[in-house]
Amino acid sequence: MAHDLTLRDSVDVARTSHIRYAFYGLQLAGLSGAFLLLLTASIWRKATRRHASWYNFMICWIISCSSYIFLIGLPLGKEPNQTLCVVQAALIYAVPPLTSGATIALVIHVYMTLRSLLVDIPHRQLWTAALVIGPYIPAWILFLVFLNKGLSDPSLVRRMDDGTYCSMSMNTQVPARASSAVVSTIMILCLGVEAIIFRNLRRVWAIFKQDSDERASVSMVVRVLAFTSIGMLSIILSMIFMILPDSTNEIFNIVIAIVPVSSILIFGTQKDILAAWTSTCRRERENHHHEQHHVEMWETFTPTGSSNLNTRSIHPPGD
Repeated sequence: MAHDLTLRDSVDVARTSHIRYAFYGLQLAGLSGAFLLLLTASIWRKATRRHASWYNFMICWIISCSSYIFLIGLPLGKEPNQTLCVVQAALIYAVPPLTSGATIALVIHVYMTLRSLLVDIPHRQLWTAALVIGPYIPAWILFLVFLNKGLSDPSLVRRMDDGTYCSMSMNTQVPARASSAVVSTIMILCLGVEAIIFRNLRRVWAIFKQDSDERASVSMVVRVLAFTSIGMLSIILSMIFMILPDSTNEIFNIVIAIVPVSSILIFGTQKDILAAWTSTCRRERENHHHEQHHVEMWETFTPTGSSNLNTRSIHPPGD
């Protein structure tokens, strides 16, 4: 009997370790992917034109992924620094409202883009500022409240049994329920905006078919709506698992780690993003080829992501 218990414990420890490694791997993949997309859109900003809400969306996912990997590399049996643990616990409950707020900001931007095809949108700069700043307001409030709670009573904060990150004790449901309430409210509003988008999309579909430039933005609309559906389902499941007993933590961890990866796959496979990278690789190969033949090259990077190369042979002066 004792041997069976020891064997079962060993299997459970190995299973927990594998899930923890998978969790950290997904978070690191989401973090790296969001940073790479942000860098790509910044370097090739003329070819990959993005609204400020899109940049902010990626920044929010970078913050989210970073908040879950504070304890990466720390052995399971070792207690983390208490202050670090409190800060992470406060972030854990603040980042779901942050990312859901960034998601609805992106959805609102899509709505305003479609609406601008029908009527003029006044105060665009004010709207842009609101879409960028808005997601941080509830997240910042929740972070400060839970940070103060954790610093006032450190006994409420502990490392999860699977060792992935720190959170508030399950004896107090206030943090989870507060975060869940904010996320649920935002997601309900997001559903309403999406319904309006579908209605407006039917009205402007003729414009998309006639104008190739406008037709290119259909891809963004579809991707935003696709991610919103995935993100909404995942965040709701995450909130449900968050307030359930610790036995569901492994499921919860995998769910919340999949969301940022899905955002990278959806928004990172757009045509202009891929064109920026393929044109860079093509340019490097052509540069190497022409260097071998002693040819000078000048490149012009067009807004469509293509590279036009003008070459001329090098002749001695006077030829």
